[in-house]
Amino acid sequence: MKNTPRFIRKTMMAVAATLVIAPFAAQAADVDISIGSCPVGCTAYTWSAGIADVINRNVKGVRMTAEETKGYVANIKLLQKGELEASMATSLSAYEAYAGTGNFKDGEKGQIMSWMAITPVAMHVITLADSPVKSLADLKGKRIGMGQPGGTSMLDADAFMETLGLKADTDFKPFRVKLANMASMLADGNLDAFLWNGSVPLPPVTKLTAQRDIRLIAIPDDVFKTHNAAFPPYFRLDIPGKIYKGADEATASFGLANGMVIQKKIPDELVYNMTKAIFENLDKLKGVHPAFGKVNKDNVLNGFGAPVHPGALKYYREIGVTGIEEFVKRTSK
Repeated sequence: MKNTPRFIRKTMMAVAATLVIAPFAAQAADVDISIGSCPVGCTAYTWSAGIADVINRNVKGVRMTAEETKGYVANIKLLQKGELEASMATSLSAYEAYAGTGNFKDGEKGQIMSWMAITPVAMHVITLADSPVKSLADLKGKRIGMGQPGGTSMLDADAFMETLGLKADTDFKPFRVKLANMASMLADGNLDAFLWNGSVPLPPVTKLTAQRDIRLIAIPDDVFKTHNAAFPPYFRLDIPGKIYKGADEATASFGLANGMVIQKKIPDELVYNMTKAIFENLDKLKGVHPAFGKVNKDNVLNGFGAPVHPGALKYYREIGVTGIEEFVKRTSK
């Protein structure tokens, strides 16, 4: 059994020395699937836990577990090593993983495929309402939370500070810790501000607003244009008003598409059944996180550049996902 792939385990009624266990066979098998997320407390963990619950209740023979990880970059590398079967990822990291470029140039090409878009992530630049940090220029010389190593949010924060012309340890003091820790440190006066690229609303920020008044720092058009010229995958995005207590007006920001990827070798029928279960339970998932209330056949592949897994593709064709054949044609080049 030690040589059987991690996510396929069979309970054997008898042991025969000549028995060959077929990896992925089997209706007779109980299937264990791990979905990577991020540290507990961030949105992707909440999503993963909700999805795991829906699949465990609706797909016979599957046990899905939401795994706490260091973040999206770590997720892809764990997928490449076979230590995860699915994960949350941005559309940028999903494409790089499939193509074997960027942060994932050492991985095997074509093995990590698109699965399902959930919602864009938005760059949050957050400080307290009574802070002297009132604009991006005020970040210079301050103690700034940048997110934890292994997560794409830290890479996003590093890229943005580069655009602002601010160098870590020279122009500001970086703290590379989890989102929940950054929120606590800000509340306790141990940070002046923090950056996080995540899905709105961020639960630790919502919790923070129950203790302290916050300020969201807007990202002006000229700054975004400079940033977008250097990093084209980012797109203009506003954080809506009234999402966070005290932030009544929309805040200009930018983001990336955000969703799930899955290993190519997961059986088509299994991915089909999991995709169907998720789509047929979006109302229940909306109760886990409001982002699921916005998932539909018009946007389920938004932002992806890597091919969709054949099992998911079969389901998307059945329900008539908008532009599915154009998507297949574009991503098959």
